Amino acid sequence: MVNSTEIAKIVGVSRSTVSRVINGYSNVPPETREKVEKAIQEYGYVPNNAARNLAGKPSNTVGLFIVEYGVLAENIIHSSPFYSEFLVNAIDKLKRRGYQLLVSIINDPAEFETILAQYSNRSICGCIMMGDIVSNRILKQFQAIECPVFLINQRDKTPYNDIYLLNTENYQGAYSAVQLLIDAGHQRIAHITGSMEKTSIKERFEGYRDCLLHNELSFCEDYVCYTHIHRAESGYQAMMELLERDIEPPTAIFAANDLLAFGAMRALKEKGFHIPNDISVVGYDNAELSQYMSPPLTTVATSIEKLAEIAVSNLLDVTDKKKVPSYQKMEEFTLVERSSVAPCPPERR
Repeated sequence: MVNSTEIAKIVGVSRSTVSRVINGYSNVPPETREKVEKAIQEYGYVPNNAARNLAGKPSNTVGLFIVEYGVLAENIIHSSPFYSEFLVNAIDKLKRRGYQLLVSIINDPAEFETILAQYSNRSICGCIMMGDIVSNRILKQFQAIECPVFLINQRDKTPYNDIYLLNTENYQGAYSAVQLLIDAGHQRIAHITGSMEKTSIKERFEGYRDCLLHNELSFCEDYVCYTHIHRAESGYQAMMELLERDIEPPTAIFAANDLLAFGAMRALKEKGFHIPNDISVVGYDNAELSQYMSPPLTTVATSIEKLAEIAVSNLLDVTDKKKVPSYQKMEEFTLVERSSVAPCPPERR
C-alpha cells in the first residue's frame, strides 16, 4: 500500500501538494490536481481518515444513505437497477477525486442519529440521501450541525440552507409513456406502481393519471395496483391480481419501473397473452436488462450517471465552500421505443 510521500514522488510534487489535493484545498493548479488524483486512483492510495480528523480536516468520505423504511431482509441495492447504477457511478466519480463512499440502508428513522454522529466526528463530510421521504424533523437536525445533505427525488423545496435538492423528471416521462400507448389506440391502460411515499413514484403516478384525463379517458383505481417496487416478483404478483379483478382486462400496462414490468411480462406470458399483440407493456428507468427482454421493453430513460455526477460534484463543491444551486432538476429524459408496444386491436378498444 503506497503512502502520500510515495504519491508525491510518483507525480513529482511535494507531499504538502498531495495533502492539499486530498484535503480539498482550492490553491492547487487544475493540471497538478488531475495528476495527483490520477496517481491516487492508479495506485489505490487511501488517505488516513484518523489523521485527517486529528488535523481538524474534513473527511474524505461521503455518505450515501438509501432510505427504505420497514425493509429489513432484502438486498435493496442489488435488486434495484436504479440504486445499483447510482452507487457504481458515485463510487467512480468520488474515487477520481480522492474520496470514498460509505453506503448504508436506513430502515428506521432512529438510525439517522448514527449519521449525525458520523458527521460530527468527521467520519463523513456530507450526505446523499434517496428513497423514502426524509422528514423535516430529521432534516432540521442536519441543518443544526451544518451537515450538507443532497436529497435525490425527495421534494421541490426546503427551508434549510444546508439541504440541497436534486430531482429527475418523472411526471413528463410517465406522461409521454402513457401518451405513446394512447396514440397506439389503447384506452384501458393499467398502472403497476409502488408507495406514494417515494416522490418519483408519486410523480409517475400523477403523469399516468393526468395523461388519461387530458385525453378524455376515464381514470379508474381498479386499473391501478400498488406493490413493492424493488422486486420483479412484485410486478408478477400485481399483474396476476389485475387479471383476476372483475374488470375488462387492460390492453396495455404502464409499470412504474422496469423491474415491475419484467414481472408483469412473465405473468402475462404464463396466462397465454402475447406481448405486444394482446397487451402492450411500458416500463421506466431503462434498466440494462430491458433491451434483452422478449420482446425488448419500451421504457423511459434518464441518465443515472449524470445524476450521480451532479450529486457528487455539487456535494464536494459545498464542502469546498463553493456556491451551488439549492434546487436542480434534470429535465432530460428519453422515451426508448422497442418492441413491447403495438396498436390496440380495434375489437378490444
